[in-house]
Amino acid sequence: MPQSITKPTNAFVCIKSLWNRGFFKDGRTLNEVSAEIISQFGNNFSPVEISKALGKAPFLRCTGKRGSFRYIQKTSPVNKNLESIEENLFSKELLKKLGSPFESEINDLQWNFNHSGTCTAFLLRKILEKLIFKTFAKNNLSQKLEDSNGRGIGLEAMVNIACAEKVGGASFLIPKTGEKIKGIKFLGDVSAHNPLTNVDMETIIPQMPYIITAYKELVEKL
Repeated sequence: MPQSITKPTNAFVCIKSLWNRGFFKDGRTLNEVSAEIISQFGNNFSPVEISKALGKAPFLRCTGKRGSFRYIQKTSPVNKNLESIEENLFSKELLKKLGSPFESEINDLQWNFNHSGTCTAFLLRKILEKLIFKTFAKNNLSQKLEDSNGRGIGLEAMVNIACAEKVGGASFLIPKTGEKIKGIKFLGDVSAHNPLTNVDMETIIPQMPYIITAYKELVEKL
């Protein structure tokens, strides 16, 4: 069972979380909602509790007759811009090129994207760093990512080297891309190292076209 950072304390919170994840794009029965809440959150609320929470959810509408009600989203939890970003970030082509070495990070990112900005920022940064390392290793250039003592260098230095280093006449990262993705590097650092600050999705969204472009440029070297 996937783990949430904080276990929801009531049925409405669970239902809103499921709505945010697109669960109600299709009509769902009370039993389906109950089973999904147990699967995702481990909460075993009574049918009465769930039914009341569904009834007061302003983002859902109820269809059908008594005894066979189905609940479907009245409004979408994501805007069109975010939908487009997710389509590009999790496109079949990109995921295929990333392959099994990134499966764990991608699964975590899909779980957290649009739900936890802090976790999203950390994972976007981690994937970027790992992708640079993997592409350099694939091209027998791992030593370029080490300092004079043989220790790994920081991400900002990795990005700069990826912009400068070329394979087959083409840089690992286009310099303009490298400059643009420093924002997600900063947000990832904040999420990982600043215990007093959280990162929200509104801050991440403007950075997404650049990080997706960076991923696409790097996977061509895998």
